[in-house]
Amino acid sequence: MATRMAEKGRQLATKVLIFQTLVALIVALVLTFFLGEKAGISAIYGGIICVVPGLVFARFAFKYTGASQNELVVRSFSQGSKFKLIATILLFVGAFHWLNAVPLPLFGSYVLTMVTQWVALFVLRNND
Repeated sequence: MATRMAEKGRQLATKVLIFQTLVALIVALVLTFFLGEKAGISAIYGGIICVVPGLVFARFAFKYTGASQNELVVRSFSQGSKFKLIATILLFVGAFHWLNAVPLPLFGSYVLTMVTQWVALFVLRNND
């Protein structure tokens, strides 16, 4: 039972991450077309800053399953949350320090990709 529930969670997380990636790519293409290459690249970075830490968190979140491993599940969620926060901060710092990203496209893409997570969860949960 726990394994089946965990598998459904993994599948949902995978679908959400794919949906977020697609939105980030679409935003980047639109911004590239209307605002130029530098804005499009900055938008890609914004999407990456949202998706990559989410991917790593999902790996931590579904590392353990079952009531008998509840301490490991909680610890794994905690570690995943911490890593996600640290990775997000480091990726933002890197985007501005080394990549000279344009702030508005970067933050705009990040926010749209983040909001996509909530929309995707709502849509996908109602389709099951």
